[in-house]
Amino acid sequence: MPDDVKTNNIDALKDLIQKRDDVAVIGLVASLHPSDIAKLFSSLEEEEKIYVFGLLDPEVASNVLLEVDDPTREKLIASISKAELTEIVDEMATDDATDVIAELPHEEAKTVLEGIDWKESAEVQKLLKYPEDTAGGIMQTEMVMIKEDATVQETIDEVRKKSEEIPNIHCVFVVDDDTKLVGTVPLEKLILAKPHLPIKDLMNSKSVKVGVDTDQEEVARIFQKYDVVTVPVVDGSEKLLGRITIDDVMDVIEEEIFEDFYRMASLSTDERVLDSASRSFRLRFPWLLINLATAFVAASVVKVFENTIQAVVTLAVFMPIVAGMGGNAATQTITVVVRGLALGELELKYAKKVLVKEVIVGFANGALNGVVAAIVAYLMGVNYMIGLLLFLAMIANLVIAGFSGTVIPFILKWYKADPALSATVFVTTCTDVGGFLSFLGLAAIFLKYGMLG
Repeated sequence: MPDDVKTNNIDALKDLIQKRDDVAVIGLVASLHPSDIAKLFSSLEEEEKIYVFGLLDPEVASNVLLEVDDPTREKLIASISKAELTEIVDEMATDDATDVIAELPHEEAKTVLEGIDWKESAEVQKLLKYPEDTAGGIMQTEMVMIKEDATVQETIDEVRKKSEEIPNIHCVFVVDDDTKLVGTVPLEKLILAKPHLPIKDLMNSKSVKVGVDTDQEEVARIFQKYDVVTVPVVDGSEKLLGRITIDDVMDVIEEEIFEDFYRMASLSTDERVLDSASRSFRLRFPWLLINLATAFVAASVVKVFENTIQAVVTLAVFMPIVAGMGGNAATQTITVVVRGLALGELELKYAKKVLVKEVIVGFANGALNGVVAAIVAYLMGVNYMIGLLLFLAMIANLVIAGFSGTVIPFILKWYKADPALSATVFVTTCTDVGGFLSFLGLAAIFLKYGMLG
């Protein structure tokens, strides 16, 4: 929606809401796509959102509910009755209904499950058993499934029959008598085939598929690798359980990128830009407290060398340079490594090769930046030995940055944790401690042997 159109809609909508003109409000939003309605909601006050949402018919409301952010969704759900919520959930695909019901309190979820169509309820209850970040957690059970002994015409009839209740039909899944997946047939191939042909003559028996326990990131990589728009989901015995479509995968990709950015910035993934100040404070404070604790670790290193700093006060001026350069270099390494791990380009077996490369890069960058830092320090009128200290400490800390920026994400990956967590918490601590320890440690040695006055 263009910004000028959005602004006009918001102004008109707010005016109609103030007048409580239900018919006009519905007339304004009825022509909009659910995602555009959700965007309008971001500019409305809480009471205004609830008022407009209450006027939407169940089908539109179900789509809008899926488009808004989590805090807004919670407030909208809380504003309607259980009967209204049941009616809205009943309009959703099983994967979307599962996501909404999973966030409800137990009793409310039970009521909704009892109120929706019994077949959908049974499917949703099956999906609720799968972890939300797996193929089973993001799949939908609505699909066109046909026996392998069917003809093309019978398959087309089945597609027509299911088309009203199943959106985005891209292919037909062919199964045997035990519902084991034996192949897939793209819709375009089906349409062009002769009606009397058996479907098994058209199917691709080596089609891409995923196991129900496959991690959602791996699912996204499979979609990207094979350029597919839908993938069947099977269990351990190859029985067809559901399908994942490209729109589900786009949500996963957005979620994973969003999550990595937040974690690298030590932020909670629940926070949104339009949250209240109090909510943002509650979500950020714990992470800042952790960072404060790690900062005291670095400060304790400085405390150890207190006498050295007192002897050569100039050292205090250059300490942040070494630590800061190490932090920047570590961020570069982390970004490359975490991206490689996230996209599946980097596996644990390549850890040694990547580690050696990043240490070499760290050494080279440390040496070059160290020379520049030493020259600048000398031009500032500082003792040339402090320039030498800067040179040596810069090399040491950038090597530490390359080492820790590579090893820590791999360790977290090994323990099934998100590598993005390594960014500001663990690696920055390593470079701060490493920078102060190398710079002040070398200074103490220089002082001991009379190399610093």
